[in-house]
Amino acid sequence: MKPKNELLAVLLAGVALTVCGGAWGDGGDTRAPAASAIVTRVPAATYEATSGEALAYETLNAERSQCGFGLLAQDIRLDQAAIAHLDYLAQNNAVGHFQKPGKAGFTGVEPGDRAVAAGYDRKQVGETLSIVSSTENTEYAVRLILSAPYHALVALYGLRDVGLSWGPAAEGIRTLEMVFGLSENAVRQDAGRVLTYPCEGSAGVLAARGNEMPTPFPAEANAIWGQPILVKGASDLRVAAASITGPGGSVPIKAFYGDGQTIDPNAWCRAGLACIIPVALATDTAYIATVSGTNAGAGFRSTFRFRTGAR
Repeated sequence: MKPKNELLAVLLAGVALTVCGGAWGDGGDTRAPAASAIVTRVPAATYEATSGEALAYETLNAERSQCGFGLLAQDIRLDQAAIAHLDYLAQNNAVGHFQKPGKAGFTGVEPGDRAVAAGYDRKQVGETLSIVSSTENTEYAVRLILSAPYHALVALYGLRDVGLSWGPAAEGIRTLEMVFGLSENAVRQDAGRVLTYPCEGSAGVLAARGNEMPTPFPAEANAIWGQPILVKGASDLRVAAASITGPGGSVPIKAFYGDGQTIDPNAWCRAGLACIIPVALATDTAYIATVSGTNAGAGFRSTFRFRTGAR
């Protein structure tokens, strides 16, 4: 029986975000390998050029590639799993990762079950749902994911394949369903060095957001935060210091989660991952971030510039 360590995240615009179950990783990251396992070339995707799926795929791969996380390859089996789950949600007026046997459109209880039903030989499967108003596009839906720390962990780290579906969920609402996969004989993407998101040259990140569940701020009702700085390294990663500076000077940090820092109340930002979450940022503004610490037995320091978008 394959391990059920799926990565699950439901992202809702304007209402609560939900992250469900599963631990990060396939048995945990080990020390960064000497050779890179980053994917830099994938076959051209077959999504219709003007479709929401094409825009989401291009947006996410551009962000991943710029920051060194590697490209995702379209997998038509994961597309089928994504399409089937979106159809299930629409038919049953539901939101979430899990299906109930006997309901209309049932294809599998969990994301991994549905991927296997579509023919995908999975080692690991992750899923995000981004629900936005009908006036928004999938670029915005992807940026919502990347500005919510737990959701971004699913979308950025390790996995190699993706399937997408974009369609109506209810009147006035549209859903981007993203299914991420690592097949049975594949190796996780790992750069062999410290990576951050955002990174040098990132632009258009969201200045402010909230409504993630479980919330990164369980003691604060209706918390709002700025674009998180997510750091990925080897299993012994320790980010000792982090700062963000804007035109007005130093930006306060709301939370600094990771090994050696505050314990993440939801246990996602640990074991090779750190999450630095600032207060809300200003729109259309350039910032400089610096993170430093140790990784794979050596010190590191990374300084980079990023810019928020119009919202």
